[in-house]
Amino acid sequence: MSRLRAGEWTAAVGGAGLLATLFLPWFDVHVPQQSVREQFGGGGVLNVLQTYAADSWGSGWDALGWLAIVIALAAVGAAAWLAIANATNRPVAQVVAASVLAAMLGTVAFVVLALRVLLFQPGPNDIVVLRYGAWLGLLASLVVAVGGWWAIKDDRTDAPESAYTPPEPRPPPPARAA
Repeated sequence: MSRLRAGEWTAAVGGAGLLATLFLPWFDVHVPQQSVREQFGGGGVLNVLQTYAADSWGSGWDALGWLAIVIALAAVGAAAWLAIANATNRPVAQVVAASVLAAMLGTVAFVVLALRVLLFQPGPNDIVVLRYGAWLGLLASLVVAVGGWWAIKDDRTDAPESAYTPPEPRPPPPARAA
């Protein structure tokens, strides 16, 4: 664990946070009772709408859709791979690949989740309300992306595997006979 730098820690915390937020509520339905009574003449429709919302959009697993969940889980996996590859002293190429993948998938996850949360909400936008899980999920996906980019930028030149001994110089060419 002492091998982990700030970028790897950031990505790992963001990945764990993103996985945890999928269990939190992301959306809720808020229907003003006055407008329901005016439009439909009673509160029975309100009860149906609230029951439907409670059954359908309980957590991020239920509300996001399969594509957003797959992308979020890929970002979580890339962040975990980055932390594990660095902690277990894997080859530098594997750590670099993990950091590039974490940066890319974290960025894609942030964009996809932002689109899902802010534009393509499940249901009419005037009755759907964002819950705290959506905001925390967006923040966690951004933290994965920042951690991945930070890990790419961070060069470890003092590590033993980064030591470079230049080869011996080639001998000079023989003198030409004139």
